[in-house]
Amino acid sequence: GEEKKKKPLVAADRVTPFDRWLGLDKDLEAELNDGVDQDVTYVDPSDASNYVSLSLVKPMGIAFVENEGGCGGVFVDEVLDSGSAASASPVLARGDQLVAVGSTLVLGWEFDATLDAIKASDDSATKLVLFRGPTSFLYGPTKASEEWYQENLL
Repeated sequence: GEEKKKKPLVAADRVTPFDRWLGLDKDLEAELNDGVDQDVTYVDPSDASNYVSLSLVKPMGIAFVENEGGCGGVFVDEVLDSGSAASASPVLARGDQLVAVGSTLVLGWEFDATLDAIKASDDSATKLVLFRGPTSFLYGPTKASEEWYQENLL
């Protein structure tokens, strides 16, 4: 049993029949799936169709909340009946991630800085770009480059 503890775990695609025979495959799969929601479908942050863009007059009536987990950024928690977002098209959904305000990329910004960017916009209508998908794809290894945003969304 001592050797089992010291043996480094290998990636799932490297699990051998011998690992399975020793019962190590359960540990490996558990470690690989740790914290990963199996029900989440991959949403590509480099596909413009996974974003919604709309221009809203203030007050917008959107309650934003900062993401947990240290990635920064804010998401739509609630669309209030009182603001322009309530009747906007496309309709905002709870969990939509705010990516840009006007031509400013606010990806990963802290809450106050993001709201300041919205307040600072003095256009008659403020353009918001939001990502419709989980933060793990928006901020994780699959995230899109700043250049991609500039070329495709801003």
